[in-house]
Amino acid sequence: MIPVLQTERLILREYRLADFPAHAAIWSHPRTTQDFDGYGFDEELCWLRFQRTIGQWAMFGYGLWAVEEKSSGRYMGGLGFFQAKRAIDIPYRDAPEAAWVIAPDRHGQRFATEGLAAAFAWADAHIAAPETWCLINPANDISRKVAARFGYRPAQEAQYKGKPMLTYLRSRGAAA
Repeated sequence: MIPVLQTERLILREYRLADFPAHAAIWSHPRTTQDFDGYGFDEELCWLRFQRTIGQWAMFGYGLWAVEEKSSGRYMGGLGFFQAKRAIDIPYRDAPEAAWVIAPDRHGQRFATEGLAAAFAWADAHIAAPETWCLINPANDISRKVAARFGYRPAQEAQYKGKPMLTYLRSRGAAA
């Protein structure tokens, strides 16, 4: 069962089929894809990633939550932890990977920070792994600041899909 977490403005919940059009729009938006050096997410890839999200909870006991705005009921993105089996050469590749994405028109309103605070509190109590990691484009200053806020520290550079990326590690229970 996927836990429901609530913050002042958000509900973190399971993904629903009705979320898919907004999910695909977020992942095809140039503002989102610029953080992946323009790597595009077509509808098919968005669909596979969307389905993967649901399966993560069943396989690992953790996954990504859909981010819903309480006041409007709008799906605004996703955040949480997952296993991607990325083709990346790092020793912690199989640890839970943290991720967050918010609809581009809602950037700058601290929704990711608010949601992640709840997600990390849950993870520190429920995910047994001693650490989590995240993968961030070196040009994505905002995500690097968000990661640091939650205790992520630079780990190593890596190549992902032919592009240089940065990886960060966070010990369970780490404070920023």
